[in-house]
Amino acid sequence: MKKVKYQTTFRTVKSLIADESDIVSVMSTIACELYHAFAPFIWVGFYRLVEGTSLKVGPYQGTHGCLTISMEQGVCGKCVREDAIQVENDVSAIPYHIACSSETKSEIVLPVRDLNRKIRAVLDVDSNKINSFDEIDRQYLAEICELISPCY
Repeated sequence: MKKVKYQTTFRTVKSLIADESDIVSVMSTIACELYHAFAPFIWVGFYRLVEGTSLKVGPYQGTHGCLTISMEQGVCGKCVREDAIQVENDVSAIPYHIACSSETKSEIVLPVRDLNRKIRAVLDVDSNKINSFDEIDRQYLAEICELISPCY
């Protein structure tokens, strides 16, 4: 069921942003579609890499997020530092988690790259359930992040 929902969401997002080059419009559309497609997703949004030292909140859906995250902090910072997808299926078990919302139980963060493969942002998805994220999430969210590259 999850895989089918991702396939449908991917097609919808791809269709909606097909001729769009504005990064804010693309990110806003992706955040909206993902947030409304998956009930356990309580926050879906982007943090943009700013001045190479911090992440600033970008388009998102859900309650307010952290406005600024240091590159040295949190799951989002770790994603950029390690240049790798981060899956934390029980955020209470990791000491470096930044609690922007007490409802967050698990989190996945993916790098968003430009066409030269340089990280420009991260996609952050929070769930109110422990063990929400698996290989299906990794695969499809990574494919969705690839759709953003031409906008940079």
